[in-house]
Amino acid sequence: MTRVWTIARREVKALFDQPTGYVLLIVFLAINAFMFFRNAYITNVATLRPMLDFLPWVFLFFAPAVSMRSLAEDNRSGLLEIVLAQPVSEAELLLGKYLGVLVILLAALAATLPIPIGLALGSRLPAGPVVAQYVGAALLAAAFAGVGLWASSLGRSQITAFILAVAVLFVLILVGLDPLLVGLPPLLGAIAARLGVLSHFESTGRGLLDLRDVLYFLSVGAVFLALAYAGLMRHRLAPGSDATRQLRLGTLLLVAVLVAVDLAGGEIGGRLDLTPGHAYTLSPATKAIARGLPDIVTIRLYASKELPADFALNKRDVDDLLRDLRSAAHGRIRVIEQDPASSSSVAEEAQSLGIVPVQFNVVGQSELQVKAGYFGLVVQYAGQHETIPFIRQTDDLEYRIASTIRNFTRARKPEVALVLDSAADYRTFTEQLEKSYRVSYPNLNDSTASLDSVAVLVVAGQRDTLGAAAAAKVTRYLAGGGNALILAGGVSVSTQMGFADKRTVPWNPLLAPYGVQIRQDMVYDLRANEVVAVPTNFGQVLEPYPFFVRGQSTRASPINADLTEVDLAWTSSVDGTAGPGRTVEPLLVTSGAAGTAPAPASIDPSQRFPVANLQPRVLAVQVAPAPGKKGARLVVVGNPTLANDQFAQRSPGNVAFALNAVDWLAQDEALISIRAKDRRPPPLLFKSAGLRAAVKYVNLVGLPILAAVYGFVRLLDRRRKAATPYRRLAEGT
Repeated sequence: MTRVWTIARREVKALFDQPTGYVLLIVFLAINAFMFFRNAYITNVATLRPMLDFLPWVFLFFAPAVSMRSLAEDNRSGLLEIVLAQPVSEAELLLGKYLGVLVILLAALAATLPIPIGLALGSRLPAGPVVAQYVGAALLAAAFAGVGLWASSLGRSQITAFILAVAVLFVLILVGLDPLLVGLPPLLGAIAARLGVLSHFESTGRGLLDLRDVLYFLSVGAVFLALAYAGLMRHRLAPGSDATRQLRLGTLLLVAVLVAVDLAGGEIGGRLDLTPGHAYTLSPATKAIARGLPDIVTIRLYASKELPADFALNKRDVDDLLRDLRSAAHGRIRVIEQDPASSSSVAEEAQSLGIVPVQFNVVGQSELQVKAGYFGLVVQYAGQHETIPFIRQTDDLEYRIASTIRNFTRARKPEVALVLDSAADYRTFTEQLEKSYRVSYPNLNDSTASLDSVAVLVVAGQRDTLGAAAAAKVTRYLAGGGNALILAGGVSVSTQMGFADKRTVPWNPLLAPYGVQIRQDMVYDLRANEVVAVPTNFGQVLEPYPFFVRGQSTRASPINADLTEVDLAWTSSVDGTAGPGRTVEPLLVTSGAAGTAPAPASIDPSQRFPVANLQPRVLAVQVAPAPGKKGARLVVVGNPTLANDQFAQRSPGNVAFALNAVDWLAQDEALISIRAKDRRPPPLLFKSAGLRAAVKYVNLVGLPILAAVYGFVRLLDRRRKAATPYRRLAEGT
């Protein structure tokens, strides 16, 4: 091992004894930082994904450039024969060279650590995903280093080694993508998709270390190291000899075994979930539901083998989830997977359950093909069934399955009364509610309508007035210990006129006894806001819009414990004061750079926003009885459109917040921990523009300059030492 490490140190020193090593490092750092900050500062989220998405393409050239001289230059100069004449085996030489290349690649990755450190200065950056992402990047480097070393072992030309390594890595990156899979048989297409780099690297980018991905990258590195070893042994063995043939046969067998292990590894389970809240691991509530099943639940998965490669990662997530559910239920959940394309009877069965084929546009090299595929599931229990026709994403799949199973096995659902301006605008929210509750639509002004059996009253919309009868009814309901979710604002926005005016909040008199009021203002946040497209003379440009506030979760309640933020458009602030027998807890707040615009106010994105009196503003509160006391539970949000369909698709966290609030108000919190799994990264909110710019330019300019200065000083020192005349040591010294 000492000889291996000596060779590795020589490899590292040889690269950085020349300007080439520093030029490569500077280019890598500059390109990596440029691609990262170009995207990260537009989205304003604290995640390394912009860097990781581009990292395989940077390594496509960087890894071959680092490794191309390793064996090719030694072979050209004749140094390879001299080294192998020493007591150093081919395996030790190869491992030493590989370790040296890997150390250089890992050192380059380590030089990017100031990026997450800078992000941590402007956000609550979770450490788990960062660790998983860097481990994934290290595995990617290990695989690419093996390819580069193999290419360097084939000849004497560094340029040839570089071109060959780039070509092979380019194929590994592209394999599995739709343009290459068009026309391939299903089995061959599935194998090609599994051999691609990007699908395996994508998982680590999410903060998930999957054993299958680790096995893939180690297998790729080992395959090309085996080929490189065979290339080295050619220098010792006579061409055409029995030993040469045995070496070739042994190498082919080893490569075949490694490829087979990698392909078989697709069926291996096991992963380390480093995401906050373990977003890819079954929640305790889901496990409890699975363990408490009174009878067998059947989950039928209908999935085509010819699904596009884009859905390969989703398919793997679904398989993992179903396997975990089956394990947690101890035999009471049965999973059946079928391909409707394999049998007409299976296709008819799938369509009778509501699962129909979905068409995909697949782009080929010279044509656009349309293919149909199935990817849906059905949950069946005691003659009931719930269908998910097509699984477009897996973020909420655990909740959808767990809530379906729980509703099938629950004797009676609580009632939730909805008072909405337009029920058609809240279809997504209503559909989710109906899975766990009996939903009613009472007319508060109807004297015959009663709220006695209602567990939660949900009010949403821009209601100007509230009749005396309706006010009295809601007052009695709350006084009797009722629970309510109030979504209302203090401004009326006209997008056509471009301004917002004051609006009377009819619920404020009812909320006054509980210490809560919705103000007649409009909150803007100069730091935590959404980016919108603003038309200009040169087309549309993306600009931050302070009136579209990204409300930050306080994580102070089960309602928002696992949520990061909620999007609120043209929202009002909320005042809440704790009183005798109750507690008031803020749920959503702005950043410290928020102000309020008293109505009437312009909603023009290009206007100048006042910077005086900026401070955190409260956007939503919860009111609960003091410990040991009884009384009403309230959740009040100064925004009437929080849960409408306009935000349901763009901001899934909005609907999750509203559903969690209903569960908390109904004191039925079993599903909150499942639904509220928030896989979105935290917002990027620097305290000042100067700090934001400093983080960017330290990484984009500072680190490359630092590497250049260090390289320049080191090379000058090396040249000075080389020019020093040889002096013989005096005897005795």
